[in-house]
Amino acid sequence: MTIDSHCHLSQEDYEISVHQVIETAQNSGVNCVMGVACEAKDWNELIELLKKEKNVYGAIGLHPEYANYSYDEDLKKLVGLFKKNPKLLAVGEMGLDYHEAPNTVEAQKDLFVKQVKIAHNLNKPIMVHTRDAEDDTIRILKHAYDKNLLFHQGVIHCFTGTERLAKETLAMGFYISASGVITFKSAQALRDVFKNIPLNRLLVETDAPWLAPTPFRGKKNQPAYVQKTLEKLAEIKGMSIQEMEKITDNNFKRLYLGSEK
Repeated sequence: MTIDSHCHLSQEDYEISVHQVIETAQNSGVNCVMGVACEAKDWNELIELLKKEKNVYGAIGLHPEYANYSYDEDLKKLVGLFKKNPKLLAVGEMGLDYHEAPNTVEAQKDLFVKQVKIAHNLNKPIMVHTRDAEDDTIRILKHAYDKNLLFHQGVIHCFTGTERLAKETLAMGFYISASGVITFKSAQALRDVFKNIPLNRLLVETDAPWLAPTPFRGKKNQPAYVQKTLEKLAEIKGMSIQEMEKITDNNFKRLYLGSEK
């Protein structure tokens, strides 16, 4: 089976029902998806979905763009939700985004650090978002790593960074997730980075409803389209789609489910 390791499943993001989105993915061979809710108002919606959909798991957290308000109460709520919902497998997405929210840099750092600590206390991996903030992302993660706060590691999701970011985070045990961006004509430099990422650290995702892969660019993304990213990643690595599918599925299971089949 193919796994979409990161997609957003809020009903407001789709013209059809989320159940239909998941059903379409399953009919396309995507048998498991990781739904992500990174705004507090969306957490309960995702949790209710997890109760209804068998092969959907979840991650909740606070995206850096929501660092512009008092978030401590929401972080307390987040901890409680994890304790009640075993299908929540990771904290995130969290991180730094100096492109979208350049005016909240210090608050973003604080929110990031607090969520890393929460994930450690919950024994959960983290999903990291980083955009135009590589130096601070590496610094914060390295500090946490040195303090033994990254025992459960995590993933740099929708990776669009440099060779340096890949090397630094791989050295700390992180996984690297490829999105539809690797299929873009303009993304040769990114494809070159993925050539050097070890097979046992690769995941694939859609980040739906955004970043639809070629040939679906311009359309709303959906988990079914992760197959196109898988195909491109297999091409980059010079192997069959079936081989890459097995590798990324096993990596997902190892990171989030503590198993490998």
